[in-house]
Amino acid sequence: MVPYLKLLPALLPFVVFFVGGIGVTLFQSFGMMNPLVHYDSIWAAYKIIITHGHFTLSILFSLYVALVSSFLAIVIGTVLAYTIWKLPPAMAVKTMVYKIPIILPHIAVAFITMIFLSRSGIISSICHSLGIISGIQEFPNLIFSRYGIGEIAAYTAKECSFVTLMAMSVLVKFDRRYLETARQLGAGRMRIFFLVVLPQLREILVTTFLILFIYSFGAFEIPYILGTANPGMLSLQVYNYYFMHDLSERPVAMALLVIMFLICALLAVVYFQISYKLGHKHNGSDA
Repeated sequence: MVPYLKLLPALLPFVVFFVGGIGVTLFQSFGMMNPLVHYDSIWAAYKIIITHGHFTLSILFSLYVALVSSFLAIVIGTVLAYTIWKLPPAMAVKTMVYKIPIILPHIAVAFITMIFLSRSGIISSICHSLGIISGIQEFPNLIFSRYGIGEIAAYTAKECSFVTLMAMSVLVKFDRRYLETARQLGAGRMRIFFLVVLPQLREILVTTFLILFIYSFGAFEIPYILGTANPGMLSLQVYNYYFMHDLSERPVAMALLVIMFLICALLAVVYFQISYKLGHKHNGSDA
């Protein structure tokens, strides 16, 4: 009992703010703690979400943006880390610029993406100067696209440097003699990467993918600046129903938050299952 009492100062903020916040959100999603709500059922807000198709589209769109951007970040970041790792030490030091996106706020990355990809942006201007397009109206609408191109581009640009950093933390400990052995056995570059290097990165990449996916799924800044209202990511729907609607509709926003939490919790459970299997398999192979 004494060890738990010693942890109380650290656990108290967690219980009050995290667990307490989830509890308040759950109660308000049932129409409680709000004198303006007079629902016939505590599940009324959830029924509204289920019966209105734009909420389903918003959930699917959020999953799509988070999945695609996280996957692209993992692929680009892994390739970049492997490329940097193979460079001579003197040249590898100069590649530290890849860490710059890590320190940039998401809102800054969103505006940078807009500067490059909007119809009046840099890429559009270059295309116009080269005669590829005759006017900005011919440039595809990448920002505010219903396919989430602007959001995916911004998340990928922001997150691939984080993937590179995480992959490099593993690669710097990797014995390069395994590569020489594989080459002597006749393995080509692609086989070395997929059969020798990638298995060493598998666990850290799975962890990183989950972190990026959960964050992209529930983040607000980039969708608010680069996203569309229809269907819009789930975070925008929560914002609209919390701030832009009557207080009587606030349980809908809270129900959406509960759904977001459940999806993220489910992904966390899946991650722990995958991590356990990978760790068990790795220990078995070492034995």
